[in-house]
Amino acid sequence: MPTRLPERPWQNLGADLFTLKDKNYLLVVDYFSRYVKIAQLSPTRSANVIVHLKSIFARHGIPEVLLTDNGPQFACQEMRDFAKDYCFEHVTSSPRYSQSNGEAERGVQTVKNLLKKASDPYKALLAYRTTALANGYSPAQLLMGRRLRTTLPMLPETLQSCLPDFQQVSCSEREKRLRQTESFNKRHRTRELDKLVPGQPVWITDARAQGTVTAVHPTPRSYVISGPQGTIRRNRSHLVPIPQTEAQTEATQIQATPTEKVSEPSPPHTPGVVRTRSGREVIKPKRLDL
Repeated sequence: MPTRLPERPWQNLGADLFTLKDKNYLLVVDYFSRYVKIAQLSPTRSANVIVHLKSIFARHGIPEVLLTDNGPQFACQEMRDFAKDYCFEHVTSSPRYSQSNGEAERGVQTVKNLLKKASDPYKALLAYRTTALANGYSPAQLLMGRRLRTTLPMLPETLQSCLPDFQQVSCSEREKRLRQTESFNKRHRTRELDKLVPGQPVWITDARAQGTVTAVHPTPRSYVISGPQGTIRRNRSHLVPIPQTEAQTEATQIQATPTEKVSEPSPPHTPGVVRTRSGREVIKPKRLDL
């Protein structure tokens, strides 16, 4: 599922924390221009993260959506109060599924490579922000509407403000993401998984435990599961439906909405069996007792 390109710069942001050379950093990336901002954190408490976010918002404005993971600095009451006070929507990705916040994860990897190789980190960041992307514009041009002056010789006319052709950028990004999606699906042989319904038993692959679907989460392909460790949230890729008896299937069909499909009845699930991470039952080989 590719990320939808925002309609304008600084509309949707992604944020993440990373550690490099025993120092902690906060990274913020714009989903439209891929312009990155980093800030060093002394303590990694939520209060310090919020202060740096306020400083970044004061320079470039308040976004409409901020997408983060479920780290303790983001999944807390202080962050919810901050989002309400500054009037933006805070969305968290599926736990243990970093792909849903892929733009920030990719930004962390890029910035780490820059900081490891460069003797002057500020020049390295400037070079990244002024380098043209595949759509023909640099992150600085897409965000600010102008080129930034670097140590390379430049004509004064090239530093004049000039807004990019956003329609061309949208078409270029749409075609690029379509090609990437087709390549990824072909390489990984992906397939559309069936939707789950409340009350359906599932096998949680990362927790290696059985649970029950409680509700459908508002974020795409995410569900709320009731398991042995309590109520958790997981992506659909972490959940394997457990075969049900005919009576259980009829009860699930009653709870399901008319638009959702329910799998056909399968042999009953035997409690206490050993299952693999993918949910398959482990059958011990029969050996001769000599």
